[in-house]
Amino acid sequence: MIGVALADSPAGQLVHRLDGILLVSQGRSCQEVADLFGVDRRTVQRWVHSAYLHGLQGLVQRHRGGRPDTLSAAQLQSVQRDLRSLPTALGYAHREWSGKLLALHLRQHHQVEISVRTCQRMIESLCSQSTPLP
Repeated sequence: MIGVALADSPAGQLVHRLDGILLVSQGRSCQEVADLFGVDRRTVQRWVHSAYLHGLQGLVQRHRGGRPDTLSAAQLQSVQRDLRSLPTALGYAHREWSGKLLALHLRQHHQVEISVRTCQRMIESLCSQSTPLP
């Protein structure tokens, strides 16, 4: 397969798609390009069609939909910092973070409603990272 490592960054993805379109413009079939790049034939066809309709901008990766993040990047960093400290340091009576406590914290300090289960996942995610929680 050609260019698999390139597809790891947005710029690399653009170059990857341009390479595929170049090969198609030189007479290769979409199936041949798909086989070379290790993608589906329809993917190459979408690249070609999108480039034809929108030019270079049509090849740039766009948001694929889905629910937007509830917390902004700055809020998430703040919450991560908070979770690395004891709740008592932030004025709570609890000695450990729980999903319920984090949900309360988010509601009070960030005006964000997140379910207790999602808060539990956030705590679990931080625990699995390299920096341990206190």
